[in-house]
Amino acid sequence: MKKIDNAGAESTTICHDIVALEEALKKGVVHMVYLKKNGAMRDAHGTRATALIPEGYRAQGRRKPSPLTLAYWDTDRGGWRCLLRDRLMGFLEKIGNE
Repeated sequence: MKKIDNAGAESTTICHDIVALEEALKKGVVHMVYLKKNGAMRDAHGTRATALIPEGYRAQGRRKPSPLTLAYWDTDRGGWRCLLRDRLMGFLEKIGNE
């Protein structure tokens, strides 16, 4: 998320809204931080934008998504991951996603 401050300079706003995260993941790569099941903090970069996921790994829509988790393609590790929706600490849209 980008925010313009009063002086016209660009500043960063951290968003904690899971619905906003879902929308941002559809547009491009997102930097997110969340707590894993074991309590460890996870710092990840991910997407759900089809064009950014390798062809053989794109979601086929065969599984019904869990209402408790949010799946995303981990752009750093090259695999699907999921986070518990109630464990999101925050996220930032990466520059260049527009």
